[in-house]
Amino acid sequence: MARIVITGMGLISPYGVGSDTLWHKLMSGETGLKVLTSFDTSHIQCRVGGQLTDFLPQDYLNRRLVHKLDRFSVLGLVSIQQALQGAGLLLDDGKPVWNQWEQEGNRVGITVGNNLAGWEIGDRELRHLWQQGPREVSPYLATAWFPASLQGNVSIQLGIKGIGRTFLSDRASGAHAIIHAANCLSRGRADIMLAGGSEAPFTPFATLAYETSGLMSTQADTYSTAAYRPFDRNHNGLVAAEGAAFFVLERAEDAVKRGATILGELGGWASTHDGYDFVQPAPDGERYAAAMTQAMQRTGVNAKDIDCVFAAGSAVPSEDVSETRAIHLALGNAAKRVPVSTPKSAFGNLFGAATPVDMGIALLAMQQQIIPPTLHFDQPAQDCDLDYVPRTPRSVDRLDTCLLNARGIGGTNASLLLRRWS
Repeated sequence: MARIVITGMGLISPYGVGSDTLWHKLMSGETGLKVLTSFDTSHIQCRVGGQLTDFLPQDYLNRRLVHKLDRFSVLGLVSIQQALQGAGLLLDDGKPVWNQWEQEGNRVGITVGNNLAGWEIGDRELRHLWQQGPREVSPYLATAWFPASLQGNVSIQLGIKGIGRTFLSDRASGAHAIIHAANCLSRGRADIMLAGGSEAPFTPFATLAYETSGLMSTQADTYSTAAYRPFDRNHNGLVAAEGAAFFVLERAEDAVKRGATILGELGGWASTHDGYDFVQPAPDGERYAAAMTQAMQRTGVNAKDIDCVFAAGSAVPSEDVSETRAIHLALGNAAKRVPVSTPKSAFGNLFGAATPVDMGIALLAMQQQIIPPTLHFDQPAQDCDLDYVPRTPRSVDRLDTCLLNARGIGGTNASLLLRRWS
């Protein structure tokens, strides 16, 4: 079976553009949550979020192109450019190397995780329709708002003519995008896959849509930037964030042959579903544990080999408890020993991009041999009895194998297993 490796990475988080910025802020314990100021939040309770406030799209993309795209597509396209640059797949003129191939981009694919799509342009143009009439609605609304618009625009800009998929499975979307990309490579359906997720949820309608789920933090109505508290006794819901993370995935033999720098190996992956409820996960955590177990089995590792779990960590009380139970089921006697980190507690949950950002952090953590902390964690919630790496980073002697968990609304589960490359 082909080994799948990561050769490029692009990260945009609420802290800023680039992996160095994200890692530095995480290690310094700085919160990435801010009071939302870009629109009136009087109609919602969750009034803080991981909002990227100083991002100027024209610093990275052509102004005319930016005018045609929603913010979530802009964030995704910029992070993809970073990933390609890091993988050595861009020419000096900024064009991808496959433009020189005989088959051009036929063997290159893209998979995208997203949840809300383009509500920045959607909100704005619906307001134009209501206030000024249909002639004032932007013609780009049709091609910018829908979830697959990022996939389409990237394919056009970069000449990608192979597999294209967009996944919408709430906070598991990005994990499913990465899983599909890995499957396509392992089955020989592509030679290079771009995989990740992007999210830009901060508009009046989008934030209201999140809040109607009943899963958002109500502590944030006081403008507390410590409202996102996974596994903590005061946990009471999600806090949203925006950003993007994309990766270049290849078969190991191809990456080695072209002399690429390998950032890590995606050793195993699996997805399951609880089949329990439209919103709530199954309390027993059995199907969630099955995803973790199957990811480990695919890699050929056991619970004793796991050095860290990067938790989905929603801070929804029922989800925190069931995730804890699932980790116990999957890791058995090793569960109490293995650190369970939720770095997104510092900057918010990126929904469609949540797992891709976690994957980027895990790759950095394995390079540095440091486990990032779970911020805003004071005392564990009832039935949450694992080692959640509270408040401060932890240097370790071994950080070679990491399990990444993802969970969407209604018990959609996924798990990825990352390994240091050797």
